[in-house]
Amino acid sequence: MPVYYVRYKQKKHRRRKRVFFLLFALACVGLSFALAFGFGKGPAAKLLSRPATAGHALPLLTIDRQEQLLININIPVDENDSWRVKDNKLELTLVHKDAIAAFPAEEQYLDQQICFRREQNKVVLIIELDNLPPIFRLSTTAFGYAIQWSEAGLAGKRIAIDPGHGGHDPGAEGHYLGLYEKNVTLAIALELQAMLEKAGVEVFMTRSTDTLVDTTLKPGRHIRPDLWKRHDLVNDYSPDLFLSIHNNSWSDKYARGIETYHNPNSLNSFPSKRAAQLIQNELVAELQRYSRGIKPKNDAVLQVKAPAVLAEILFISNKEEEAMLAEPDFAKSAAAALFKGIAAFFQDPRGE
Repeated sequence: MPVYYVRYKQKKHRRRKRVFFLLFALACVGLSFALAFGFGKGPAAKLLSRPATAGHALPLLTIDRQEQLLININIPVDENDSWRVKDNKLELTLVHKDAIAAFPAEEQYLDQQICFRREQNKVVLIIELDNLPPIFRLSTTAFGYAIQWSEAGLAGKRIAIDPGHGGHDPGAEGHYLGLYEKNVTLAIALELQAMLEKAGVEVFMTRSTDTLVDTTLKPGRHIRPDLWKRHDLVNDYSPDLFLSIHNNSWSDKYARGIETYHNPNSLNSFPSKRAAQLIQNELVAELQRYSRGIKPKNDAVLQVKAPAVLAEILFISNKEEEAMLAEPDFAKSAAAALFKGIAAFFQDPRGE
């Protein structure tokens, strides 16, 4: 057999092998992409294309599950968007006209556990929560929304604590013992910080010493810039939960008890209310004082993006409650109640 013919057969055989391996590799890539399409484990992100008419380069959804499930919803955010949990489904209601236009014309499942429905002038994105971890955090991004899931429990969570007042802003002053609110709140916060860190929580403190957070603010000036400084620091930290600690005061010396505030107008009003109720329950049970309930409030610090609670722990203007605040073990008792409320929230923050 001629040598050139043998060489020709060998080259032809090598070409066939290259074509076979190329087709095999392409098949593997396609299979990997298909497996990553659902909520199952896999490092690849899933991209769902939005309609071309939306005129946006980003995909409608990206789903990534490496260590934790992360869903990005790439649509314009509107201040009137809202969400809730109902029948074990997360329902995110979107009202921005460009967000509505980003979804397909026909109502459908976008994934095994994600669908949407159209209502008058809005779209409701629905994520079925069955078989997903119980803890999730909804936040805004430069491109829309991000939803991050994690397991129950305190370990690995990020919590921001804000001890009210500080420095040349003493807060309320006790009428009988002359206690300063700034000292009581800091003592409670430091005890709570130690408890949370022991449980594996990453804690961010707006202040850890007797100072304002906005150290540029001069005495005699209104403290509002200091409140917004706290707001900005917490937003930059992006915690799973934010807690501001205060003591109450009123001109009526008989005013008493415990009340906890949440912001009903925030994006995370749903878990904020849940956290407020759990923390209120534990404070009342631990301190055995009158419950004034949970109430709405729109303070600067409660306008952060994260679920946020402001606890008013007793009335420093009440003789009996000021005496309680002055007891050596009070800070530890109050911190223990706050710890239990936070721990309960991270077992199941959703309620129904």
